[in-house]
Amino acid sequence: MGLIPKTGRKAWKVRFLHGAIFALLTLGALTMVVPFLLMLSGATRTGVDQHGFQLIPEFVRDDTALFRKHIEALYNESPAALRAAWGIDDADFSTLAYPAVSDPEAARAWHAFAQEGGAKFPGYTLTPVSRSRGRNVRGFIRYLKDRYAGDIEKGNTALETDFPGWNAVSVLAPDPRARLGRVEDSPWWRAWEVYVADEAPEWSVADIHLTGFFQERVWIPQQGRDAPRPALTPSVPEDPGVLEVWTLFVREIVHPQFVRLGPEAREAWQAFLAARYVDLPTFRRVTHLPAEDWSDVPVPARWAESGPLRADWEAFLQGWQDGEGQVHRAPVSALSLQSPDLAWREQTGTAPPIREADQLMFEAHRPAIRRLFLTQHLATVWEILIVDGRGLGNTVFYCAMAVLLALIVNPLAAYALSRFRPPNAYALLLFLLLTMAFPPMVTQIPVFLMLRDFGLLNTFWALLLPGMAHGYSIFLLKGFFDSLPRDLYESAALDGAGELRMFWMITFSLSKPILAVIALSAFVNAYTNFMFALLICQDERMWTLMVCLYQLQQGYGPGVMNAAFVLAALPTLFVFLLAQNQIMRGIVIPVEK
Repeated sequence: MGLIPKTGRKAWKVRFLHGAIFALLTLGALTMVVPFLLMLSGATRTGVDQHGFQLIPEFVRDDTALFRKHIEALYNESPAALRAAWGIDDADFSTLAYPAVSDPEAARAWHAFAQEGGAKFPGYTLTPVSRSRGRNVRGFIRYLKDRYAGDIEKGNTALETDFPGWNAVSVLAPDPRARLGRVEDSPWWRAWEVYVADEAPEWSVADIHLTGFFQERVWIPQQGRDAPRPALTPSVPEDPGVLEVWTLFVREIVHPQFVRLGPEAREAWQAFLAARYVDLPTFRRVTHLPAEDWSDVPVPARWAESGPLRADWEAFLQGWQDGEGQVHRAPVSALSLQSPDLAWREQTGTAPPIREADQLMFEAHRPAIRRLFLTQHLATVWEILIVDGRGLGNTVFYCAMAVLLALIVNPLAAYALSRFRPPNAYALLLFLLLTMAFPPMVTQIPVFLMLRDFGLLNTFWALLLPGMAHGYSIFLLKGFFDSLPRDLYESAALDGAGELRMFWMITFSLSKPILAVIALSAFVNAYTNFMFALLICQDERMWTLMVCLYQLQQGYGPGVMNAAFVLAALPTLFVFLLAQNQIMRGIVIPVEK
């Protein structure tokens, strides 16, 4: 029976009432949808727009906003790296402009020239601000999975690592411009270098500007930003003021891959080795080099060619003091620098157009970059929680078993109380309802101790047994069962039906609406179970989605967490949409009766 009868529905008062009801329902729906859309929009944010509050992300419709996000990720969310590459003084990425490229041909020529140089800055890797998983980190993990057929143990053996699982794999990519960015020659870093060179998208790798790095890292800290900035020269500068800073930069700051030693350092090099190793037998034993005399050991021109003498080459470059206090180091006249941007300046007499090249690369791959920022956090959560983790499988099994047990234990208990009506039925119901008087935080302690004594911790039994029977569900079911016609049971008993058959054919068949409510309640309780699941299942292999979300929050930023919340909200939304008709019948039918 409707709330408003058909008679008089065309009257203006009734129509106004209809309109008001639908307006209120629409407003209520918006209060549910808008927060979800804001959360979905938040799942696309990075450092440059993490404080935005828009239903539709700005970068979806604005190329300037997308360009800022791209440049931020390209330079690993480091304003210092951006300033060194572009030669600008901007403090953050939110102020970047998006002008037209003045000389596209020069930008394309520089990009081709830099490709031949080999020195690259791997972007989309480090995320100190947004605290997410960079695109190239995710790509590297997929690369390793394909390479080792998804077997983490096989990968650990080949790469000489000890990751417990794919979710634990991380890449703290070194800065290829800095001395501290040098890494040991290991299978792990060789695999990373192969990935960056062959597998990483070309728009996710930046060009190295050694001149900008020199100015940002050494010159500006010493001279200030207002002082004239000299261009970095490949050979020793003539200006004494620049020479001191240049020497410091070459000896201690820049990555040794850019440094060259000339043949005039040969005598100093051999004297350094003689002081460092004392005698030739020790030198041969340590380095495995067949040298009969110190003059047989030439000075390697490049760090990459030094082989077993790599540590000695670095010590000779920076300076090493022997036991007598004498300092051995490469003479300044033998030092030089070599990089793509220095070679470009020598050939063209102009600074390399790195900014214009980055912009052209962005324009050529704009759709792919926009798709990446729309999905990267969702993909990260999917990989961590579902592909490489066991959270989804554990949660599906836990929820399914919780619903199944709730539809077996609670209806049987309520059927016994309703069908046989024992004298103490209401006392039993009161006892069952009294269990709701204690907060879950209080009951968790004795339940934990009991499960520990039974040896059930870190098992599904520990999750399922404490919530298998629910007092309020039994109370609701008994009330619904009491409203069913008694004549049906009497007729079935006359026909020879047993209690289990009557329970299944009559009670269960006529109670689908209330059973749907009980099933949904059991699903929601199991799906949202966090504190209890964390307490009794501390083994990572037994974590459910809620526990995984909590652990995810410890290491990732707002963008990834919004994406996690979106994915976590979808199962409950799907279950409610699937069971909403039965739920409404469970609410309305008892009221009508």
